[in-house]
Amino acid sequence: MKNICRNSLAALAALWLGQGVAAPAPESVKIAIVAFTQGGKPVFGGIAGRVIEEGWLQQQLSERGVKLDWIALPHAGAGPQINEGFSNNSIDFAVRGDLPSVIAGAGGVPGKLIVPGGNGNNIYLVVPAHSTAKNIADLKGKRLALHRGRPWEFAFSNFLGSQGLRLDDFKIANLNPQVGAAAVAAGKVDAAVLLNEAYALEDKGVGRILWSSKQGANDWRLISDLWGTDRFIAQHPDITQLLATAWVKAAWWISQEQNQDAYYQLSSRAGTAESVLRRDDQDDPVAWKERWAPKNDQQLKAHYQALSAYALANRLIRAPYDISQALATGYTHQALIDLALTDYWPALRGQLTTTP
Repeated sequence: MKNICRNSLAALAALWLGQGVAAPAPESVKIAIVAFTQGGKPVFGGIAGRVIEEGWLQQQLSERGVKLDWIALPHAGAGPQINEGFSNNSIDFAVRGDLPSVIAGAGGVPGKLIVPGGNGNNIYLVVPAHSTAKNIADLKGKRLALHRGRPWEFAFSNFLGSQGLRLDDFKIANLNPQVGAAAVAAGKVDAAVLLNEAYALEDKGVGRILWSSKQGANDWRLISDLWGTDRFIAQHPDITQLLATAWVKAAWWISQEQNQDAYYQLSSRAGTAESVLRRDDQDDPVAWKERWAPKNDQQLKAHYQALSAYALANRLIRAPYDISQALATGYTHQALIDLALTDYWPALRGQLTTTP
């Protein structure tokens, strides 16, 4: 695989040089991602955590004299920091949620999607433990914590629509999930839209899960994709390919059932209890292997078109956004070829762009 990877990178470099422009290696590759901090140091879970643990990407870059910099972002305000970093080229790549990506793209923030996320994460509607609410209709007119403009807003709004409800039917408190969880625990809100911290509230006896996206359509789930800046991708397609290959390689490793325990141990270092991570995946309607399959171009276009329509209708953007021009999934396609994984996820067969 090493020789194959080098051959594909050489081809990319030749293409770049054939355009008459030199492409010296950058001093560093800066990747921004939401992460927890422990002991003053960021700790990464998920695919990024596996990329770091395996060390293949760092080794490949080190051989080229390039430093690998991981930039930890706080959960609150990560989107604006990524947008600013992409606009002024202070970061090169970032993991960004789907709805924030639509808002950024519609606002003129440059960037290309190089590795699509998998089948996404679940969201949860949580009420205080003492709440008498039995369904979402019981919460109509009540106080509900929801961080607006983040990926989970689209998923939750789809659920509301399936029940004949809208966000306007509730008193929305614009709180991020961590603050929303605290508000539920303190009884300051009647419900909150949360991520897997919902299980931590249940463990403490202060919250109860009323609904989760496990009970909804699979395309309601929130997804995060790996994006790169236009400038970096254009100047360094070879380095971009290295990152894409490392990302796909990590997703492949995690998707193997024999690696599940190691994955949970790795991700729990990032601040979420292993028991919570396991319950987040328990009873999930999407099989473990398929959860980590990058979305194909057709799925991406349909998903982002729906997101654009939602954002436009809710005045999060002023004009429709078309993801097509931002797709650079040829890097994912090449990674699958280099790793001999073209048949591993059948849904991807021939469904990703063949050129970066």
